[in-house]
Amino acid sequence: MTQNSDSQQYKVSRSETTHGQDGQHHLVAGQQGSMRLWHNEQPADTADKQPHANDYETLGYVISGQVELKMNGQTLMLGEGDSYCVPKGVQHTYRVTQTLTAVEVTTPAQKG
Repeated sequence: MTQNSDSQQYKVSRSETTHGQDGQHHLVAGQQGSMRLWHNEQPADTADKQPHANDYETLGYVISGQVELKMNGQTLMLGEGDSYCVPKGVQHTYRVTQTLTAVEVTTPAQKG
């Protein structure tokens, strides 16, 4: 890890990433946002997901695979190359339909 005198991380190596309770890889966090990776998330891992709202906004990009995102009465099918936004406080749920790799940025930052 490379950081400045204020303990702000400038670089986090792969071996230094942390993993969240849902399997996400916490990559790096700044003062305003953080980035995480969902790597090879399997369809069975999300079969029983329940709607929930977060106290942060999520911006994402699907690298590979497919995921169904439901929010505000809409069902969005997201595949390779698609980007998405889940606003803060919005009830949503997702279901992986094909093995998924996606990167997400959250604001404010979510620490691992």
